[in-house]
Amino acid sequence: MLQRILKLSDRLDALRRRFLVDERGAVMVFLAFATIPLIGFVGVGTDVARAYLVKSRLSSALDAAGLAGGRSFFAATRNADIDMFFQANFPAGYMGAVVEGPTKTVIEADQTIQLYARASIPTSFMHLLGHDTLTVDASAEVVRKMVALDVVLSVDMSGSMSWSSGSGTSRITAARTAATELVNILFGSDASKEHLNIGLVPWAGKVKVMRRGETFDAALTTSLAVDAFTNPVTGVNQSQVWFANNSPVPLLKAPEPTWSGCVFNRFLDDGVATSDADDLLGPAEVPDAEWTAWEPIGFAGDPFPGSGRCAMTINYTECTRCPYEGITPLNNAKAEIQAAIDALTNPTGTTNIPAGLGWAWRVLEPAAPFTEAVSNPDYELQKAIVLLTDGENTGGVGDGYKSVFGLDTSAGPEMDARLLSLADNIKSSGVIIYVIQFANSGGALQTLLKTVASGPDAPYYHYAADGEALRQVFKEIANHLSELRLAK
Repeated sequence: MLQRILKLSDRLDALRRRFLVDERGAVMVFLAFATIPLIGFVGVGTDVARAYLVKSRLSSALDAAGLAGGRSFFAATRNADIDMFFQANFPAGYMGAVVEGPTKTVIEADQTIQLYARASIPTSFMHLLGHDTLTVDASAEVVRKMVALDVVLSVDMSGSMSWSSGSGTSRITAARTAATELVNILFGSDASKEHLNIGLVPWAGKVKVMRRGETFDAALTTSLAVDAFTNPVTGVNQSQVWFANNSPVPLLKAPEPTWSGCVFNRFLDDGVATSDADDLLGPAEVPDAEWTAWEPIGFAGDPFPGSGRCAMTINYTECTRCPYEGITPLNNAKAEIQAAIDALTNPTGTTNIPAGLGWAWRVLEPAAPFTEAVSNPDYELQKAIVLLTDGENTGGVGDGYKSVFGLDTSAGPEMDARLLSLADNIKSSGVIIYVIQFANSGGALQTLLKTVASGPDAPYYHYAADGEALRQVFKEIANHLSELRLAK
């Protein structure tokens, strides 16, 4: 019996040893089969990770391209800019990708650019599973968005603006066309736009401070009692100022019945710099003068026939006429701004750039005399002046400085100094100044205007040789006044 048991035990032990050998073989077979999907999973993960990187790069490239296209939305180079920025941010052959696009959908009415691109990349491991390529795509939409904006157009209406623009039209006609382009870009298809306001100041040797389209009636002139002050022009103490029915500008005396709407620059030819306020914003008391109001210019008729000037009378009544059009205060009605631009005709008189720039500043700010601008807004607000001129500062009989600096360009150096002081004060207040030198390539004028502008080069200073160049300049300025945001 014991013998049988021992033999059975030996057989069981042999069977156990054979089983162990078979078990090891089974594990190896199992591992061999398991390694194939494991390698596949690792390969899939690697290829998917590469696809994710390509998609991310594709999206970033479309965003950059969309922003570039938005900046040049109305320029002829828009599509080229989109392609250039896309290629710069998604270089050819990146991770072996083959790209289709970007395709571009431009909706001008909504000022929107939609971009789409697709990329195919060869797989490293997934082709073992029958997938030779992976395809990813991306899209971007850029919508031009205006920040709150107050802008005043300050347009030279001196006599030379009736000369040829070099594009088959007069300079003032070219200016109207270019200004219309800017308005159309800023407003788009909207008749009005919230938080967008535009004003217009025409100027020549002086500025007509009446509101455009409103008729002066001397019988409706009113006076206002104020604290006693010394009239800086007459030296007489007084305690009232006057207002015409169609102007918010306080006057040092009641305007004559024939008043055409112009005022003198606040400058005293006394050799005392601290008695002047032509470079300041509103009514101001300076160390040696109290400029509570402005001095109206009397009216003595047009120049003598055949003459561009005539002798001023002893009390400085005007000789060369006031500009035909008055000031358009800030407003957000596209039709109102367009009507003011369309009315820019009949250039006449000399070139007093300080007057044009100074009154643009006074229209732009909420302080008196013009108060249409919002004071202390609770939103981001950008303020700008667009100054257009075709000539050097020039003195003339009846100009805003009473011709004290001389006649013709001999008055330039003194008037230039007044202009630079004014521009410094405007820029210090946070206002952007764009300057356009139009159809006059004078080097001295260029040096002056580059200093007046917020920067010596584009987008702040521009030289426009002719009407077509002027139109492109206004487009560029309008684009610079816009901000962009990614819609999605």
